[in-house]
Amino acid sequence: MSEDVSSPEAILLVGTHCPHCESVLQHASKLVKHGEFSQLTVHNVDQQPDVIQQYQVRSVPWIRIGQYELTGAQTYDALLQRVQWVKEQRKLEGEFDYLLSEAQADKVLGRLHQKPEQMQAIIKLLGDSATVLSTRIGIGVVVEEFAGTPTLQEYIPQLSELSQHKDARIRADACHYLGLTESQIAIEPLENCQNDTDPEVREVVVDSLEILREIQKN
Repeated sequence: MSEDVSSPEAILLVGTHCPHCESVLQHASKLVKHGEFSQLTVHNVDQQPDVIQQYQVRSVPWIRIGQYELTGAQTYDALLQRVQWVKEQRKLEGEFDYLLSEAQADKVLGRLHQKPEQMQAIIKLLGDSATVLSTRIGIGVVVEEFAGTPTLQEYIPQLSELSQHKDARIRADACHYLGLTESQIAIEPLENCQNDTDPEVREVVVDSLEILREIQKN
């Protein structure tokens, strides 16, 4: 397993008359030069107003680094910190991917019981179409271990989003895991999947809704 972790891409929105945009742009450009950003895409919202709606931005400067979004004046160190967080997350995903693909789910579970917040890496692997079957089987083992717990319930929004993924395998898995949350909050996103184009997904939805409605009765 390689220890190399690629640098994240960044998207920066600036405005022509924005007082803090120039400094953030300078910091971001420096991160590109130092190899901390693999790519920097800059949009001027005065020239491209559509990007405001596209990224649902209220003010500039605004920058997205991986899953992290920052608004307003930022220091170089603040941007670099987010880069490091993204790299740490990607490294964790790689480690979990390797362990799960090698049928070592017990090691992943041990780490998750100590640091439940690392479940985020499992959800990221779940939503990646490139994740291989052996890893997906391991993901199932992990999620079932946390069925009905706050650790899994915290990711209902992400699972709901994945239930609309273009890949039917991911939609089916997400719907199955929504049922395993044992939370009534998961009923609505599951109901939204009842008319899915894929018959397997629809079958999973029926099973998951049955579980949640039975819990609701009790």
